[in-house]
Amino acid sequence: MPLKQKILASMMHLLSLLLTFFLPLAVLLFVRKRNCYLSSHAKEGLNLHFTFLPIFIFIRITAEIWPYAGTASMALIGFETVLIARAAYFTLTDRPFSYPVIRFFKVQGDASHAA
Repeated sequence: MPLKQKILASMMHLLSLLLTFFLPLAVLLFVRKRNCYLSSHAKEGLNLHFTFLPIFIFIRITAEIWPYAGTASMALIGFETVLIARAAYFTLTDRPFSYPVIRFFKVQGDASHAA
């Protein structure tokens, strides 16, 4: 894969730390048919964020009755950050990766996303 596409995919993973699922969703909508490589990375990002979002919401809702909710949410954010940094690094170095998440979107046909 060309370096430019690897850099764009890595940046999408890293910037999704700030823009959550909105960035992968925008990338998927804009490049879905034109760029299979970026599209598959966007799907991976969406899978990650759509898996962690309900967990994070549940933790925040239970914060009133569970004293460790703040710690749990920070741990979840830390774990998500490690996964995203790993995905960005693996993308740049052209190594296969797959987030350990629920597959809402199938990622197919790209050797850099071996399970």
